[in-house]
Amino acid sequence: MKVQASITGNPVHGVGYRAFLLDKALDSGLQRFDARNEMHDDKQWVIVRAEGEPDIIDVFRSCICDAHPPDAIVSAVSFQEYSGYVISINDFMHKIMVEQLTKGIPAIISIDKKQDRMLEKQDQMLGKQDQMLGKQDQMLEKMDHMETSIKGEITDLRTDLRSYLDRKLSVIEQDIQQIKAKIGLV
Repeated sequence: MKVQASITGNPVHGVGYRAFLLDKALDSGLQRFDARNEMHDDKQWVIVRAEGEPDIIDVFRSCICDAHPPDAIVSAVSFQEYSGYVISINDFMHKIMVEQLTKGIPAIISIDKKQDRMLEKQDQMLGKQDQMLGKQDQMLEKMDHMETSIKGEITDLRTDLRSYLDRKLSVIEQDIQQIKAKIGLV
């Protein structure tokens, strides 16, 4: 028995639908299977062809009706009898692997180029960070110099203050001695 299923929706392309259907076909025990993406009237279609024993086809039809990939949005599923050739499921697996590699290689090259640009930008950022760290080191050196200078000034102020207070205390002590002498306490 041969059957063709037409699955429409948006999106049904680019969501892993054919790999999903292949998995269901393998689970169902199909020996012949094909699935392709097509566009008709600006609508996305997945056309599925399967060949197998009637009970296996029925199981596969149920799978198509009951489930779809998580990111697919299915608007309709229809079935028709099919009389053309259906490739073996193994040939389809090889076909889809080559197709995925054909899609994947340019993506990997693009990622590699983007990664190179990102690394260049990262190197530029690291250069700028090195400059900032150099300026930060210069500021810290200036702060250390200022701290040393301020400590010296504080030490000098303490010495000056102590000297000033010692002189004032000496004058006060002399004044007290004079007052005591005048009032006869000495």
